[in-house]
Amino acid sequence: MEVKENFSIKNLNTFCVDVKTKYFAQVETIDELKKILKDYKDEKIFILGGGSNTLFVNDWDGLMLRVDIKGKKVKKEDEKHVYVECNSGELWDDFVHWTVENNYAGMENMVMIPGTVGGGVAQNIAAYGQNITDVLFEIEVWDIENEKERILKPEDCNFAYRSSNFKHEWKNKYVITKVIFKLKKESKDLELSYHERAGRYGSLLEELQTFAKEPYSLKDVAQAVKNQREKRLPSVDTCGTCGSFFQNPVVSLEKFKELEKKIPDLQSYPVEGLNYEKEKNQEEFVKIPAGRLLDELGWKGSWDGNVGVSEKHALCVVTDKKAKGEDVLEFTRKMKQSVKDNYEVELVEEVNIVL
Repeated sequence: MEVKENFSIKNLNTFCVDVKTKYFAQVETIDELKKILKDYKDEKIFILGGGSNTLFVNDWDGLMLRVDIKGKKVKKEDEKHVYVECNSGELWDDFVHWTVENNYAGMENMVMIPGTVGGGVAQNIAAYGQNITDVLFEIEVWDIENEKERILKPEDCNFAYRSSNFKHEWKNKYVITKVIFKLKKESKDLELSYHERAGRYGSLLEELQTFAKEPYSLKDVAQAVKNQREKRLPSVDTCGTCGSFFQNPVVSLEKFKELEKKIPDLQSYPVEGLNYEKEKNQEEFVKIPAGRLLDELGWKGSWDGNVGVSEKHALCVVTDKKAKGEDVLEFTRKMKQSVKDNYEVELVEEVNIVL
């Protein structure tokens, strides 16, 4: 394990922002993780996953640690379920494809989400009606301060829409090292659920109908999602991007009806994710597409210097891979203000901003 000093992470974040970290190390085992955290316990710690959901604005004055612990296996199984143990450094998309190939259901809609398994848990990722919290069973972490392993249950982590304690209260306090997922074995009784899940998203169902016939298989659904994402999202091969920059806002039904009068055919979706503002009745709130609001205001395809918005999707901020973090931050602040001024809706960043 090599510790590098004054190290540029331009190639380790998908916005390709050229910031430096005082110290950088990549760990591939639990023992390496424990050692470096002990050796550098007096430094500020930043845990870097795939760098696909983070905007770095300034240099990092401390230790940036990339967790690259790989490996996955079936821990146990019964007639209907399989419990899969996956180390946090596995790439999420590779892991999802592996579950699909093995006919384990529950993740197929979340194909092509960039980043690592650990990062996906911290971010509480979701796509096309599936949430990572639906399949989480246990999370193993390393407690940095107390230098010991802990086993957490999903209910311990305060999961909410695109959020968790790992992003807030526990940020750089725990390192996710291993995750156990509870998945379903593909069987006849799952076929209806595929149709129902796809049916909630018209574009996905339409995509499925172009190449597959019911009952849809796991591979069919994963391929349909892949096709849709390739059509709608920019590629990190051609530009700097973290995909969707903002969360889809959650608004009251009253507010949604008000917006419908201004925006024809505005869609809405149920609020998903555990512990979303417990004091509120989720049935009184809906999720609306932030991209549609931005599209209506003419943001799609617009540019200012090195930063712009994808021509494919108004929710995707892109760069020419030369932009500074502060350039992206200023551009997105203007996007937020535009939506607030015109619709009185407050957009919230999905991307983690490191100042």
